[in-house]
Amino acid sequence: MADAVRVLHVEDDPEFASMTAAFLSRTDDRFDVISATSAKEGLTRLSEEPIDCVVSDFDMPGQDGIEFLESVRAVDEDLPFILFTGKGSEEVASEAISAGVTDYLQKQQGTDQYTILANRIANAVEQYRSQRALDASRKRLSLFIDKSPLGVIEWDESFEVVQVNEKGEEILRRGEADLVGKEFETLVPDSALDAVEETITALQEASGGYYTVLDIETGDGEQIVCEWHNRTIREDGETVAIFSQFREITERRQRQQRIEALHDTTRKLMHAESREAVAELVVETARDLLGLPLSAVFLADESADALRPAAVTDQAQAIIDEHPTFREGDSLVWEVFESGEQRVFDDVSTIPGRYNPDTDISSEILIPLGDHGVLIAASTDAAAFEDASVSLMRTLAANTEEALSRLDRQQELRTLTERHELALEGAELGVWDWNVKTDEVTFDERWADMLGYSLDDLEPSADTWDELIHPEDRERTYEALNAHFDGETEIYECDHRLKTAAGDYRWIRDIGKVFERDENGDPVRAVGIHQDVTDHKERKQALEDTSRKLQVILDTAPTYILMKDTDSRFLFINSAARDLYGIDADESVVGTSDYDILPDHIAEQTHADDQRALEQKETVEVETVIPVDGTERTHLTRKTPILDEDGEPYALCVVATDITEQKRRERELARLTDEYEAVFENTNDAIALVDIEDSADDPTFRYVRTNEAYERQSGFETESLTGQTPIEAAGPDTGRRIADHYERCVSAGETITFEERDLHPTGVWETQVTPIFADGEIDRLVAISRDISDRIEYREQLERQNDRLEEFASIVSHDLRNPLSVLEGSLALARDTGNDEQFDRCYRAIDRMKELIEDLLTLAREGDTVSETEPLALESTVLSCWQAVETSDATLEVTAESTIYADESRVRQLLENLINNAVTHGGPAVTVEVGDLTDSGFYVADDGGGIPAEQHETVFESGYTTTDGGTGFGLAIVKEIAAAHDWSVSVTESDDGGARFEFRGVRQEF
Repeated sequence: MADAVRVLHVEDDPEFASMTAAFLSRTDDRFDVISATSAKEGLTRLSEEPIDCVVSDFDMPGQDGIEFLESVRAVDEDLPFILFTGKGSEEVASEAISAGVTDYLQKQQGTDQYTILANRIANAVEQYRSQRALDASRKRLSLFIDKSPLGVIEWDESFEVVQVNEKGEEILRRGEADLVGKEFETLVPDSALDAVEETITALQEASGGYYTVLDIETGDGEQIVCEWHNRTIREDGETVAIFSQFREITERRQRQQRIEALHDTTRKLMHAESREAVAELVVETARDLLGLPLSAVFLADESADALRPAAVTDQAQAIIDEHPTFREGDSLVWEVFESGEQRVFDDVSTIPGRYNPDTDISSEILIPLGDHGVLIAASTDAAAFEDASVSLMRTLAANTEEALSRLDRQQELRTLTERHELALEGAELGVWDWNVKTDEVTFDERWADMLGYSLDDLEPSADTWDELIHPEDRERTYEALNAHFDGETEIYECDHRLKTAAGDYRWIRDIGKVFERDENGDPVRAVGIHQDVTDHKERKQALEDTSRKLQVILDTAPTYILMKDTDSRFLFINSAARDLYGIDADESVVGTSDYDILPDHIAEQTHADDQRALEQKETVEVETVIPVDGTERTHLTRKTPILDEDGEPYALCVVATDITEQKRRERELARLTDEYEAVFENTNDAIALVDIEDSADDPTFRYVRTNEAYERQSGFETESLTGQTPIEAAGPDTGRRIADHYERCVSAGETITFEERDLHPTGVWETQVTPIFADGEIDRLVAISRDISDRIEYREQLERQNDRLEEFASIVSHDLRNPLSVLEGSLALARDTGNDEQFDRCYRAIDRMKELIEDLLTLAREGDTVSETEPLALESTVLSCWQAVETSDATLEVTAESTIYADESRVRQLLENLINNAVTHGGPAVTVEVGDLTDSGFYVADDGGGIPAEQHETVFESGYTTTDGGTGFGLAIVKEIAAAHDWSVSVTESDDGGARFEFRGVRQEF
């Protein structure tokens, strides 16, 4: 049938297994029950055919139910597994649950248990099949959502959030737990509610997708813009799912708006007629378009060597009542102007060199406008400027610089004509005059001479100039020329190489301007000059190369390197030192000193150390503690004077290394040493420190040190042990055993623990050996020993009691429960079917229980104790026992002549059990022999079939039997009686091939 359920039932009692299969099949006709009598057979059946559920007993030979469960879970971690066992306890239940059992059911009396079991099986299988189908569906959906590069939200039919993927949480800045159950409208500000309603309506009325762009309010209160791709999935007219994929486009929209505004500003800047007009337009743009209300433009006044405010927003004017004029060296603004590099400060109040520390300004952007001045934007909030704002300010600054440069070029061009002749003569400039329409060019003699030509050598044409340009410079040169011809630049200016008469190339600075255009604006005539700048280019390139190499070497050095003059003022600080002192790479430190960056008391000491090195004219090495980011760091500093030709110092090189961690380790080592000494000498445990010589494969152990407790408890003195091996100290036997433990610890690479009874004068000792590592290798061991005699005695007593309780529990819960279940089941079947054969099974079960109960009572009443012992003649005692047992045709041979001291009733029980065991297993004609052992004991032997060697240890276990009718307790009782007398018992093969039971440690007389 399509919904058949195949059940594998593993039960070592065939009668009970058959009974269970019958009841399960009657309860649910879907069940196809397959039986197995052991876990091993169960695993075989599981590998050969499909199984929907496993039902297993717990107490079985070989693997028990928990071990079988673990084997099944290794094959299929989800297959339903029900533990149906007679052995019930919290320990078994806990262990089963930990191992992953599906259900746990204890065998009970009556037939209702099979109905309960059937229901448990049906529920487990249904859940297992449903879960597998659900897991497959969820896996596909989860893979789609989790792997999406966009944010994904699943909605229910009321447009409430069902789930959100990780990308969606990131965009919305809200966790999934906060979003689930929220309506779509809660994600948007009030201004976007109409758009949300329109989106929801469209998705409800139409199938397929719907695209929209919405303003979203994030979890931290910020408004962002997202584009949404929404889709409703329907099947047979019913909504199956609603999904939205979205991504943030806030920056893209804002950037687009601002760029468009900047384009408009650029066009206006190109038409501004004065520097002041340019400045006003720039601060208005920063305020209105870029959202920077605190803005200003400072322009250079070359006549006063200063930067003066040219335009300031009203908001900036309100904060700074009177804007200053900046001069060389007195502000960060001047540093930016001078260096030509922009600076962005998240908190300018912490930066040395701030001009006015009394204002509320926290964040600041300073962008140079070339040689024209500086553009400033500020905020009273810390870290107020995002990268996008800085980028747009940089673009505005570039356009401003170009507009100011255009004005400067216009001014320069106006003065160019006036000074033309004088400039040409004084600067050795060559002049060219180009008729653009005819391509005729007039060169002067200086133009031809700087390239080694005469005017007669040059064709007066633009082609002459074109042929002389270096091929690598041609494209760049024409781009600059065409830009000027198109009106994009006020003048044409370009550095390029021209070929000389000698065949090499010279660097030429080419500057020109269109002086005449036609009615269409096309150039008609252009005039310009050439200047030879080859020497300047070469010197500059050489200097840049040398400076770049030196800077790379110093800045990549991991140590802190500084150069000072003889007054301890900084000449140079490398990158590592700048990071240490918190100095921005753009900030000039030349001329400052330690007093500008360090607390006064530290600066005074470093200055004194500097002067000492300069006076002694030799390296001085000192340790200096410097506060860095709120913590004190210790540096080892070497200060070396640099001497001139006369041996006099003219500079000081300072190299510092951070040794904070080294100093901390030194202090920690000293503290640990003190603690180690205190623990070592004051503990009551015996401690030995052992050194390891030679290799780990063949180590030699020598005692380094022992504490007072070791000396007191072992009798050895430290002086006598020091340098000795364990064998030298404790002798070959004990010493070899100690060394073996040490070798085991080295091999394991971790702490080991062992117990010994003769390593110390008395008692049982527990020793813990721990390896000590150095550079990844074990070089020493620490052995700690303590007397645990009392603990061992208590533990052994407790273990004996627990073993006995466990044995009785096992007998009651398992051995009695199975025949009882068979009895109850057979009676039920006899009642239902009227089959008298079921009563035969009932009587067999009753006889089985009687035998079990009789032997169980013997174990329970007698236990492992005896009353007072008395002398017993072994021969007469054996003969009396022989008469009390049904021996049929068996033969008795007694060679024992000793008298033993024992409890008579217990010994008679021991001998009768052994005689009965021999007759039962050896047959009616077996011969039983009882004799004395030469080493304080006696034996009982027979000439029957014997006991296999592999079963010699298990025959004494409760419940062990090799016959169908045996209870398995006879030899267990023998073992109990022997143990009660402090005798040992063992089984071996007799001389005739039968079984021979030997008892030793028996007090006897001859």
